[in-house]
Amino acid sequence: MKAYEELTERGKLRRLRLLSLNALGQYNIRVKRVRFLTTETNTMFRVDAGDGQRYVLRIYSAEETTLQDNLAEVFWLDALRNDTDLNVVEPVARRDGKYITTVSIPGVPGKRRCVLFKWVPGRCAGDSPDPEMYYQLGQITAKLHHHASTLILPQGISPKRWDKVFYYPDEPVVYLSESYRHVFSSERVALLATVIERAERLLTDLHQDEAGRMLIHGDLHFWNVHSYRGRLTVIDFEDVMLGYPVQDVAVTFYYGRDREDYRELCAAYQQGYTDLRPWPVVGAGQLETLMAARRVMFINYVARIWPDPEEFIEQSCQRLRRFVETYA
Repeated sequence: MKAYEELTERGKLRRLRLLSLNALGQYNIRVKRVRFLTTETNTMFRVDAGDGQRYVLRIYSAEETTLQDNLAEVFWLDALRNDTDLNVVEPVARRDGKYITTVSIPGVPGKRRCVLFKWVPGRCAGDSPDPEMYYQLGQITAKLHHHASTLILPQGISPKRWDKVFYYPDEPVVYLSESYRHVFSSERVALLATVIERAERLLTDLHQDEAGRMLIHGDLHFWNVHSYRGRLTVIDFEDVMLGYPVQDVAVTFYYGRDREDYRELCAAYQQGYTDLRPWPVVGAGQLETLMAARRVMFINYVARIWPDPEEFIEQSCQRLRRFVETYA
């Protein structure tokens, strides 16, 4: 058998499909068809059952999350389903009542963590967001934060914290690496260092308030929302972590800044949120600093992953320069 690392992408997906079939054997569903859906950081397969139901099986990337992260994700999703009327993606329990399946098969290295989710109908809201959608998302975010503020984490649920710029425990930070010097000039390194210092000072200050720390979505933007018959469903809780409501707002506002209607969309979101809960943002500088921190994360990620990251990094550094000049 050829080593997994020597396979083409198609060959790797064939092996992962076999792994997914192994995992699906632990659920009370009669599998009719399993098809590759997408690979982002994780690999997902669409599952069609014999009774007409549809599901998505997510095979987690070992580099992006830990078992503790996955446990926090399914814990909050289960609590939201039981405690609220929010539309969120729903994990499916195995026959034994557990949600996370660890699978290994010959030809795929290591053990892979999998979770099965019910299919979410509709289209990605990020394709054509409008103020009404942003108003709804603001209300959804407020309800998520209200629920999280009253939720007591049981023993064994220990999510990561967003208390530093690079909050993934094993994330390679490459902007200081000699092997990436062709991408990160001394001027860019100094710029990133300035932004990181400001952002981490803010994050340290935020996390002094232990009583206000709660579960947050961590990646709440419109490509993680589906729209169906006028209602929105939030998906992809993979980045659930301990943080503060303003951090979720910063993630949402990070996206769409080049849109002509950006201010209108943000105003609609804020109105939706404040109709239900006090606005968690203390000044534009706080929000801009958190957005700059996210941009630094993406710069580091793109430098590692993209074959030609220069255009993205230069555009991002231009924004960071404006941030440093504006909020000195």
